[in-house]
Amino acid sequence: MKSRSPLKTTLLTLSALALLSSALALTVKHGRGTLELAAPVKRVVELEYSFLDTLLALGITPVGGALGTQGGDRGAPPYLRARTANIPATGSRAQPSLETIAALRPQLILADAFVQGEIYPQLAKLAPTAAFQSRRGSLDDLNAQTLAIGRLVGREAAAKQVLADQQGLILKARTLAKKNAPPFVAAVATPLSLTVHTDQSFVGSFLEGLGRRNALSPKGDQTQYELSLEGLVALNPQILVLFTAPDETPITEQWKESPLWQKLSAVQLGRVYVFDRDNWTRGRGPLALKLMVAQAIESRLLVAAAPPAAYSDKK
Repeated sequence: MKSRSPLKTTLLTLSALALLSSALALTVKHGRGTLELAAPVKRVVELEYSFLDTLLALGITPVGGALGTQGGDRGAPPYLRARTANIPATGSRAQPSLETIAALRPQLILADAFVQGEIYPQLAKLAPTAAFQSRRGSLDDLNAQTLAIGRLVGREAAAKQVLADQQGLILKARTLAKKNAPPFVAAVATPLSLTVHTDQSFVGSFLEGLGRRNALSPKGDQTQYELSLEGLVALNPQILVLFTAPDETPITEQWKESPLWQKLSAVQLGRVYVFDRDNWTRGRGPLALKLMVAQAIESRLLVAAAPPAAYSDKK
């Protein structure tokens, strides 16, 4: 029997190693294609709060993140601030610093497909970059991203457990939801505008997951869109959920001076609920969801009853 030549043996070994490497490679689909990594990464820069939340929930501290206030951003949501004090800021979500990111030598950049879409090619030159639809994504989208991020950082089992625990929490809360309660309208109220969140937005789909019904569907491809007072009156919701910032005066305070506001069924029934928009609409991760479920219960939103003072618009 002929023995193999050293060259053939080497080629076969290299071929086997290539096949093994291919089998072990991590492949994740995202908004700009498919990202393939040879192995899980350790050094991650995140450019959206939901990615920060997810990484921390998985036990990973990013080497840098979009924690700045450039361009009017507000920094990390309150529930994350204590855990992010020592994470270097790479600018804000709207204005990330490419120089700062490069200096941190990331092995992976997590970007938002909507917010950082225009600079994705530049980010991808710095490090492998996954662009997920976070800002405009639904709860299902964010859950899929949790699994994808878990794979990329070698915490896939932990990600599955986080999602299982999260689903169990949501199902328990759902048992408290009042059946046949009227649909709600949910909106972020800033000093200049009111932006409604439809059943395909993160917070809108989250509340539906708790057993409440969202009155609004997307307008075209917009899962969130601005609405005037007259537009809100035309909808005339019996339940109105507002997300405001405690250091701002929302536009709804001006609207309260109008007879139109007073005609709203939600106002007349005392069913206007107010939550911190920094925690509810900007975190969008597993840690935020625990807080949101607790507050949805505490506020009495799930049972469609008048909210206690802490969640009322009559503070």
